[in-house]
Amino acid sequence: MLWLRDRALDLSRPRIMGILNLTPDSFSDGGLYLDPEKALKQARTLVAEGADLLDLGAESTRPGAEPVPVEEEKRRLLPVLEAVLELGVPVSVDTRKPEVAEEALKLGAHLINDVTGLRDERMVTLCARYGVAAVVMHMPVPDPQAMMAHARYGDVVAEVKTFLKAQAENALRAGVPQVVLDPGFGFGKLLEHNLALLKHLEEIVALGHPVLVGLSRKRSIGELTGVEEPAKRVLGSVAAHLFAAMKGARILRVHDVAAHREALAVWNALWE
Repeated sequence: MLWLRDRALDLSRPRIMGILNLTPDSFSDGGLYLDPEKALKQARTLVAEGADLLDLGAESTRPGAEPVPVEEEKRRLLPVLEAVLELGVPVSVDTRKPEVAEEALKLGAHLINDVTGLRDERMVTLCARYGVAAVVMHMPVPDPQAMMAHARYGDVVAEVKTFLKAQAENALRAGVPQVVLDPGFGFGKLLEHNLALLKHLEEIVALGHPVLVGLSRKRSIGELTGVEEPAKRVLGSVAAHLFAAMKGARILRVHDVAAHREALAVWNALWE
C-alpha cells in the first residue's frame, strides 16, 4: 500500500503513473503541454485512459538539459497542478527543488518525485513536515547536465542498491512516512547498465519499498528496437515495463497510458 496523504494506493498489482511534462524541452513531448489548457486536457485524457496517478514536471531532466529557475518552474507547474488536483487522482510532482516542492505541497500534491534521490536535506525535512511519501531515484551525480559523464560503474546493481538503501533509511529516520525507490533508468546510465538493472530488479525490490520504473520511450528502448522517434517507442516500452512488473515493480511511469493499461489487464489476468 502506498499512502498518499488522504488516500491509499493498493499496490497488490502494478499501477500506472501517467507522465505530464510542462516543459519546452523534454526528450519526447517537450512543448506539447506548455499551455495550461492543453496540459489540463492531456491530464484528463491520461485519467480517462486509466492512469492511477499523475506525475507533473516543469523542468526537463533529460541528459544535458538546462536548469530552470525556481520562479519559472513554479510558473509552469502551479496553475496546472491546482487544476489537475480536481480530477480526483493522486498527483506526484517531479522536482528537485525544495522551494517548488513546498508550494506544490501547500496546494495538495500527494507525492514528491525527486530525481536527485533526496540528497538535499531540505527536501527530506519538507516531506517529513508535510507527511508525504517521496520517490528516491538514483542518479550518479545530482546534476542532469553532468550525469552521463559519470556513467561508469564497477557493479551497477550493487551501487544503485546501496545508494537507494542509504537514502531511504535516511529519509525514514528523518520522519518521511514512506519512500518509493526508482533505479533511475537512463539517468547517468548506458544501455548495458539499464539492462543489468532491469534483469536484476528483484534485488531493488528486496529492499522492501515499492519500486517505480520509468523506461517509457527512452533511448535504451530505441537502441534495442531501432525506433528512432521517441513517441513511436510504445511497444518496446510496454515490453520493458511488463518485464519490470514481473520482477516486482509496482509503479510504471509511462507516457502511453492506454497501451500499458491494456497490456496490464492481460498480465494481471494471467498472474492472478
